[in-house]
Amino acid sequence: MNFDYSTLDLAFASRSDWEERQTVRDLPSLNREEQALYDDLRDNRLRMNLRLEQEKVGFRWVEAALRGLG
Repeated sequence: MNFDYSTLDLAFASRSDWEERQTVRDLPSLNREEQALYDDLRDNRLRMNLRLEQEKVGFRWVEAALRGLG
């Protein structure tokens, strides 16, 4: 499952956080859409040092996203 803009949408705004030391290295295994989002996060285009922890994404959201893949 991809990490994309819909995952980071305002639905998760209350669950997002910020990181003091932001990761700024290249991530060569990302696809084009994931790389675009990573660049926006890394370059602080969305919000300063925005971070969304995987464990803060609700299981029901994950289930719905997986159903959408099939």
